[in-house]
Amino acid sequence: MKDGGGGRQGPKLKRVSALIVAVALAAGVALFICDAQVNAGYSRMERANERYIASSLAASEMSAGSNYLTDRVRCFTVTGDLKYLRDYFQEAEVTRRRNRALDDLENLLEGCGGDAYASLARALEYSDELMEREHLAMRLTQLAFGYADSEMPPAVASLVLSEEDQALTDQDKRQKARELMFDEIYLDYKAKIQENVSRCADELHRSTSTELEDAGASLNRLLIGQTWLTVAMLLAVLCLVVFIFVQVLVPIARMVRMMRKKKMIEPSGAEELRFVARTYNEIFEENQKAHQDLTYDVMHDALTGLFNRRAYDMFVRDVDLSHAALLLIDVDDFKHVNDVYGHDGGDRVLKRVAQLLRQSFRSVDLVCRIGGDEFAVIMTRVSSEMSGLVRRKVTQINEALHAPADVQTPPASLSVGVAFADRPQPQGDLFKDADTALYQVKKMGRRGCVIYGEETP
Repeated sequence: MKDGGGGRQGPKLKRVSALIVAVALAAGVALFICDAQVNAGYSRMERANERYIASSLAASEMSAGSNYLTDRVRCFTVTGDLKYLRDYFQEAEVTRRRNRALDDLENLLEGCGGDAYASLARALEYSDELMEREHLAMRLTQLAFGYADSEMPPAVASLVLSEEDQALTDQDKRQKARELMFDEIYLDYKAKIQENVSRCADELHRSTSTELEDAGASLNRLLIGQTWLTVAMLLAVLCLVVFIFVQVLVPIARMVRMMRKKKMIEPSGAEELRFVARTYNEIFEENQKAHQDLTYDVMHDALTGLFNRRAYDMFVRDVDLSHAALLLIDVDDFKHVNDVYGHDGGDRVLKRVAQLLRQSFRSVDLVCRIGGDEFAVIMTRVSSEMSGLVRRKVTQINEALHAPADVQTPPASLSVGVAFADRPQPQGDLFKDADTALYQVKKMGRRGCVIYGEETP
């Protein structure tokens, strides 16, 4: 087709339609005889295709429901906010995406081999065991935060802890609850569930693929007899084929290549395909962000187990700092420690600092390692009236570091700059003012704590 330029126009839609109608009428008599058989074959293919799509959707829904439950219970164990607990049981007992998806898969298994049933049974077994682990984590979190049983769903309130778990302190209960939700055992359970659901879905896919192949072979035999009609219609639809090739097939091929490379897709082709590309890009970005937010290794420092710089930046962006305090902490003369005791000694110092910071601050406070020997603590729901408490904590930590119980751990000390949200006469944001206070500590000889806005001793 050509537009403008030489003034030539493409074929008129009316003329093309008339030609197609004429060919269709001529072919109608011949096609009428085969129509019933073609419809039967098409219905068979449609049923197989619906099973294929349904199995894929069920597997996707199962994964989405499972990931949502994991997200809610993890948020509850970290924050103690009952909203996440309610969300969890709304999904687990009302919405029930994970259970409904498993039920759908079971219904779709008719005609499949026993291996598919076995995989589904294992997935259900692992799913039940995983939920028991989640309930235990919620029970530990409930007791650690002091919630009454009346505030808990029966599945959590009725759970009886072992004597060992009952003897744990509140902080240890919170720690164990987090470990239950983030450790390798939990991740292994989720992987096993996904693996068995995938096996079940694969078996369904193989079964439906066989059905599709059989139906396709039957239709192919019918279509051989209709070849002459296809040839007669070829010229009539040539322009349409060119349009589809340029505006649909080429963009789709490009989209598939980008999807396989796990990259964003540049929208092109027909508007419908552009819409699909934009939607894919949005989902891709959301999934990437969700993966980063939920992956433990991305958010934690490998050496100390504290939150890392990425997590710190996210906290500064998302946490309400209007009633908070920021502590910027440096290990004094850390290079000297490394030079004298080696990197192993330096690592032991960093681990000891991390341990003391975790022990000294509340579970709601966010302890981060933001650099080599640099740490930060974001204290939530505090005011400058707690400045004395902060000073005492820093003094106690420095005393513990100065005389370590482990002879292999070198002595060390910390310089700490503190800025409260309600500090008098702020000169910048919390980070800037805490950094100013930290500079004053170092200027006075290190090993100590300066709170921005207070007179230094």
